[in-house]
Amino acid sequence: MTVSFEKDIAPLFREFRGSMMWRLDLTKFEDVKANASKIYTQIVPNLGIVGMPPPPYPPLTNEQIATFKSWMDEGFPR
Repeated sequence: MTVSFEKDIAPLFREFRGSMMWRLDLTKFEDVKANASKIYTQIVPNLGIVGMPPPPYPPLTNEQIATFKSWMDEGFPR
């Protein structure tokens, strides 16, 4: 299954967009692609300080994190 930004990634971050706009637009392909590795280290619990999503939102599920990683591994398809 191919993961796409529009179908799979943007919806993951849509609810956090307002909280992150001062840094980057999490629903904008170019912003997320350019910051994908930084975003990944923030959403994965054992890679460092978990800073995304910001409180009071719950952390992403393992399935959502795997989807983001697949998107990165597949070369960031739109």
